[in-house]
Amino acid sequence: MDVKFIDTTDWQETFWLNSGGTREKHILQDKHDDLWYFKRSERKPGKGNNPEKYYKDEFWSEIIAYQIGKLLNLEVLRYDVAKSKGEIGCISRSMINRDNEQLVEVGRYMVTFNPKFIPEQNETRNEYSYQLLKNTLHHFNLLKHKHNFLQTLVFDALIGNSDRHQENWAFISDSYILEENIDIGNMVERAQKEKDFSYTPELVSKEFELRKLTIKSMAPIYDSGSSLGRELTEDRIERILKDKQMMDAYVRRGTSELHWEDKRKVPHFDLLRHFKKLELKSEFEQATAFLKNWDFQKIEEIILNIDNVLPDEHSFYKLSSIRKELILKLLTLRHKNIISIINE
Repeated sequence: MDVKFIDTTDWQETFWLNSGGTREKHILQDKHDDLWYFKRSERKPGKGNNPEKYYKDEFWSEIIAYQIGKLLNLEVLRYDVAKSKGEIGCISRSMINRDNEQLVEVGRYMVTFNPKFIPEQNETRNEYSYQLLKNTLHHFNLLKHKHNFLQTLVFDALIGNSDRHQENWAFISDSYILEENIDIGNMVERAQKEKDFSYTPELVSKEFELRKLTIKSMAPIYDSGSSLGRELTEDRIERILKDKQMMDAYVRRGTSELHWEDKRKVPHFDLLRHFKKLELKSEFEQATAFLKNWDFQKIEEIILNIDNVLPDEHSFYKLSSIRKELILKLLTLRHKNIISIINE
């Protein structure tokens, strides 16, 4: 394990770039002009008479997810511990070379394929489904990347990530526009035949613009902070650790952000069962193959020592012993459940 502590005090904050996502974050530029993304743990303002919710340990979930993913031989974005403006959080280097690459979020393809899906509106969130994902990949001739999506869903089930929304997975593309001649007329003709998807000239134009991007690869797995029991208070953790039924129920209830065809969110394990039945056996086996690298002793070492790099003056941000125990048990139980699904 090689977790680093990075002090960004002398780095410059950028104001010409924006970052998406739900947690407060800002973009920093180091002395080599490289860009980094610093994220604080989420704070939710209180409603009514309820106090603010502060998920103090959430940034550790990103760091642990990277370390676990690395152990399992997955492509996961590296996160380390960092200090910025007197606060502690996690930091990651930009995934792209800003001179000739760009990150194209999967949601851009989804809303082009299905304009009924408007991520900003709660009324249309149920359009964000496994079926929409699969149909979008097929429509844009991106099915060769489906393995990466299935693998990510299995990894989310392992860590209990509940926030794999449309901005939390992406492709890395060339940022320049290709000079090749593309037969737009053929695209329009095809679009007119596929009336079920409510094409308009504006929509075809958007599709054309997206198709002009050259996809180089799938981005590594990133933004996995809503996982590993990050929302649980210390009191709740104590109760869960003492009650096996409570622990099992918590693990079973964990849901994926990705909906199923009935327009509802489903538990991670049900989602895996669904696509195990739907997809080819070879695809399911390929998507779950990384679990063969599971090593409990190494995972235990990661969890127990993850915060050793944090200087003593920031001990407030260290993980408690009971939270480490919880994280280890959650991972172990989730791994056991996924293996059970594989063997069904």
